Order: sequence, then structure tokens, then C-alpha cells
Amino acid sequence: MVRPVTVLSFAETARAENIRRVTRSYYAVSLVYALAGGFLFGVYPLFLRSRGLTQLQINSVMAVYFVVIFLTDIPTGAFADAIGRRNSFVAGCIMRTIGFVTYFFVHSYGLFLVAEIIDGIGTTFCSGAIDAWGVDALDAAGYAGVKDRLFSRILQLTNVGWMVSALAGAYLADVNISWPWLMGAVGYIVSAAVALMLMKEHRSARSTIAAAQIPLQVARRVMTGMRQGFGRRTVLLLSLANAMSFAAWSSYWMQWPQLISDDYGVGVWIVGWIFCLLTVGQLIGAEVVARLRPAESSRPLRLSLLVIGSAALLAAAGLGAGRPNVVVALLALMRICTGAMQPLANSWLNEQIQADERATLLSFTNTFATFGGSGGLIVGGIAADYLGIPITWMILAGIALLAAPCFWALRTAAAVVPASSA
Repeated sequence: MVRPVTVLSFAETARAENIRRVTRSYYAVSLVYALAGGFLFGVYPLFLRSRGLTQLQINSVMAVYFVVIFLTDIPTGAFADAIGRRNSFVAGCIMRTIGFVTYFFVHSYGLFLVAEIIDGIGTTFCSGAIDAWGVDALDAAGYAGVKDRLFSRILQLTNVGWMVSALAGAYLADVNISWPWLMGAVGYIVSAAVALMLMKEHRSARSTIAAAQIPLQVARRVMTGMRQGFGRRTVLLLSLANAMSFAAWSSYWMQWPQLISDDYGVGVWIVGWIFCLLTVGQLIGAEVVARLRPAESSRPLRLSLLVIGSAALLAAAGLGAGRPNVVVALLALMRICTGAMQPLANSWLNEQIQADERATLLSFTNTFATFGGSGGLIVGGIAADYLGIPITWMILAGIALLAAPCFWALRTAAAVVPASSA
């Protein structure tokens, strides 16, 4: 009886070590990628305004970014399924480096649009690739159970990376408003190098096909992804909820740095510190999800309440405009709600998707989110021009509330054990 137990214990030890290795690699790639993108957080709309762009032009540049993602996210997700997550991620980092360097040098609206298109395509090559690789690698290593805690830790690491680089970017912007772009470009080069070292591809995560067959394979996977996405009620409703959330938060994100910078009037650096404070709220929300483990069937109720709470706080921040300290406090509370929402929704969505279709269906839901974001930017830009930012935030709060019925409609689906978990 001793020998089988000993053999089993060796196998279990090896499996546990493999899971730890994959988890560390997953965390490291996510953190480095977050550091690269965070240099622009907070100062992005201020940079465009300093280059002479109007508010409509600023919003349209970001809207182009979302439209590019809408048009290319599913094809590039299918491409990642065909050629591998690591190759897709590295290609995306290279394209984002080119986009950031272009931003660093140009001063005209038309060239900003070109840079945004390049960056948008690069983003779609990266989006979903890290998560798809991480989940597939963990499954291959023998990871079992719900991944709420894992996604909460990823969100926390991502936000820490954003905080560090956003604060550095804000201080750099006080010296030269374009320097954060150069630092971000360097960060994406480092991200590509780290991915090449740590993202070990698994054959089960992708198909091995000839180069000449890739276009046909991509087209087939795109059609399959669209058909499966629209044919699965849970995936579709979670994607619709994502779209409503992005419609609200994308426009708000373009407005708060300008409002805070103008109200405090002490320099761009204040935006970096406020960003850190808001991110702490996001981390608190993620930590609550990581520590509490209520029944999976309560997900619809929890997510619906979090949506209602975050929308109410955004509307209250609009009512408190003119008192920046009050606005910052309300926005920090709102970020606690959104910090708890994201890992819950991400984990729930990933549990509905099988390994061989993960990148395609993640791109399907990302397409909904980015399409909602582009629409929210247009609505938010028009509303801000005619009604002002405070009233706009109340309108955006109403849009965010539309996500609650999507979550609530999935009450019966939450009680069913997902096939991937089984």
C-alpha cells in the first residue's frame, strides 16, 4: 500500500509545481504588459488637447481606436487560435510599439488617426491572447476549480502595473507631454521579449496548419465564432453586459483627467496620483472577490447589485461637480464596485468556453465591448459639448444600468455547472 501512495504523491507534487510555474509566468507577462500601457493612463486626453485637438477630435481619435478593434478583434482572435497565442501576442506588441513611436513624433489630427489605427490592430493581436494562453496552459497543467481568485489576482497585478507606470508617466508629462509615449514603446518591446521567454505554447491550444491554409482557417474560425457566440445565450448576454459597461466607462475615462486637472490646477502630476487612488479602489474590489467565495448561483445578483451601485456613484459624482475632492471620493467608491465586477464576469465567461475556441469567443465578447465603447464615446462627446460633463455622467450612469438586466436574466444559467469545469 505504500508504493502507490508514494507514486501518487510524486505525480501530485509535479502537477502542483507545473501549475505554480504556469501561474507565475501568467502573472509576469500580465504585469509587464500592464506596465507598458500604463504610461498613458490619465495623460492621454491631456496630450491630445495639448496638440491642439478639440474635444470632438479627441473623442473621435479614441472612437477610431474602438472601431478598429471592432473590425479586427474576431479575425485576430481567430488568427491567434491558428498560429498560437504567443505569436499573436508578440506581433501585437510590435505593432503597438510602432503606434506609440508614431504618436511621439506627430502633431496633426490625421496622423494621430493613423497611429491609433496601428495601435488598435496591435491591441487586438494582444487582447485575449494572454488570458487564452494562461487558461489553456493551466488546464493542461491540471488546474481544477473555479478561476475567480486567479482572475482577481491578475486584475490586481494589472492595476498595480498601471499605477506605477501612470504615476511615472504623469511626472514625465510635466516635463514633456510626449515622453510617456516613448516609455510605453520601450515597455512593449520588453513585453514581447518576456513573452518569448515565458509563454510556452501547448499543441492542444492551437491547430498545426500549413501557412497557405491560414486564411481559410481564419475565415472558418471567424464564422464559427460568430455562430457560436450568437447561439450561446450565456456568452451573448455576458457580451451585451460588457458592451453596456464599456459604453459608459469609455466616455467617462476620457473626461475625468481633464476635469480633475482643470479643477485642481497644480500640474499634470496630480492626475497620476488621482489615478493611483482610483486604482486602489479597483484593487479593493478585486480583493473582496478573491477572499469571499459565495455560491456560484449568486453571481447574477452580485453583478446586478454592483452595476446599480457603480452607476449610482457615477451619477452622484456628476451632481458633485465643482467640488473635486467629493468627486474623487465618489469615483474611488465607484471603482471598488467595478473592481469586483470584472473578475466575476471574466471568470464566468471563461467557464463557458472550451480551450480550442477560447481566443475566438473571447474576441467575440471583446468586439461587443469595444463596439459599445465607440458608441459611448460618440454619445458622451455630443452630450459633453452641449450639456457639460456633469450631465453627461448622469446619462452614462443610465447606460451602465442596462447591464444589470443582462446579468439578472442569467439566474438559471448560473446554477448549471459549466461543461469546461465538469
